Amino acid sequence: MYWLIFALLEPIFHGLANVIDNHFTNNLFKKTTTLIFFASFTNLLFLPIIFLLDFPSLITFAQIPFFTILGLTGIGYLYPYYKALKNDDTSVVVSLFSLGKIFVPLLAFLLVGEILEPTQYLGFFVIILSATLLTLNGKQNFRPNPSFFWMILCTFIIAFEVVIYKYIFTLMSWGTGFTWATLFSFLFALPLFFITKTRTDIFSQISTFKANFRLFAFEEFLTFGGSAASTFAISLTSVTLVSAISSFQPVVVLIYALVLGRFFPKVFKEDVTAKSILKKTILFILMVLGVIIILL
Repeated sequence: MYWLIFALLEPIFHGLANVIDNHFTNNLFKKTTTLIFFASFTNLLFLPIIFLLDFPSLITFAQIPFFTILGLTGIGYLYPYYKALKNDDTSVVVSLFSLGKIFVPLLAFLLVGEILEPTQYLGFFVIILSATLLTLNGKQNFRPNPSFFWMILCTFIIAFEVVIYKYIFTLMSWGTGFTWATLFSFLFALPLFFITKTRTDIFSQISTFKANFRLFAFEEFLTFGGSAASTFAISLTSVTLVSAISSFQPVVVLIYALVLGRFFPKVFKEDVTAKSILKKTILFILMVLGVIIILL
């Protein structure tokens, strides 16, 4: 049960980060690669927190390929994610995260030999189904659109990433694994600076980055904190179970919209009509039942 606390922190942190990301992609940064560069750079600023909690050790040459994969996936998922935010509302994009989670139990079985009880798989699919149904939101019918295809790619990359995390945590401590994965992600973001168009845009957006640095730093802290909590939970238990808990993210976004939406109406794009809230409440209850089934 200890792992559940950290697994729940992931949707709480990332839910608010999703809302801020929507503001960045649609209002501040037109070029996706520029946003990825600034995000990766800012993410490094929070690594000392990990040093205080679990000081990392050096890795071996044989482990470098795994961190190469984590570096590529850690930076690679951002491009389709930001593209999806440009094509759809935050709540829909967040709900679409759940579609890719069907990859997790399959990859976990193939790559790390992870096998759950039949009832736990049932609970997993109850949660995924409930979260997926959240995409049928009011007039926004669930249909193939650019955000759908971008998020299928995004969530497959994330599914592959979390399973590799599970494997490396059998070889080393959480602090070592998470720290080196973050460093490798930044190394793969650096080449963006050497692309002429991206470098030109980075320089042109420095003033925007500076003017919004506090909000940017807060967003990256939420992203960093959510990822750190999620990977720590993965080091403690099944990656499939942690992935299921993260499906609460759409519900968290709804709660944020209800509480903060009136103060920041331009930032939150969420249907908060009585009909929509009733539907989401029913699906939320189903998700809770799914968690109960998993934990029994």
